[in-house]
Amino acid sequence: MRTVVLRWGFLLAGLLVALALLGAGAQERRRTLLALRAEHAALTARVAELEAALAERKNPKRVLDWAKRAGFVPLAEGRWAR
Repeated sequence: MRTVVLRWGFLLAGLLVALALLGAGAQERRRTLLALRAEHAALTARVAELEAALAERKNPKRVLDWAKRAGFVPLAEGRWAR
């Protein structure tokens, strides 16, 4: 009877250890997943900021102002200057 109890005890102890290891691995994967999701959200926000900045820089009025400051003459004004 004692050997049967010991066998079942070792079996249950082994299963508990395996379950604990499985749970620890799952918790680590969950922490990693949460960190990756936070990083993805931050990168998505950064992409949105950069796209807004690009749209602002591509604004035709802003490009024209920059061209005038840089010494370029718009084609329409160049024709009238002759």
